[in-house]
Amino acid sequence: MAELPDVSWAIPFALKERVYSSGLNLQVSVREDANRRPLDARTDLHNYSATFDWGSDSAGAAQLIISLALLADALDSDPRAQSIHQNFKSRVVVDLPERWTMTRSRILAHAKIFEKLLNGRVG
Repeated sequence: MAELPDVSWAIPFALKERVYSSGLNLQVSVREDANRRPLDARTDLHNYSATFDWGSDSAGAAQLIISLALLADALDSDPRAQSIHQNFKSRVVVDLPERWTMTRSRILAHAKIFEKLLNGRVG
């Protein structure tokens, strides 16, 4: 039987993605490399709510805080996050199930689309 190739070199590269996931009691954690931390609510940007929420449009303010917090963390840019978090809430966060996971790359892809829409450039 043929020996499998050594792919241990790829493991550090696979762990470079920042991953956001829901947890118990509407908590969101951020995993990057081997480190895990809670998502900062970023109430310094706008204090919509004291807790995170997702999955229905009725939670309005709480969904806005998760939208803003996710975008601010993923984009590393508070002004960019503030400019598109309403769109992110109504088109992404509202559809999140009770338990979810989202990569930073996915958030950045959404942000790029929303910024194009905001600037009037679609396509």
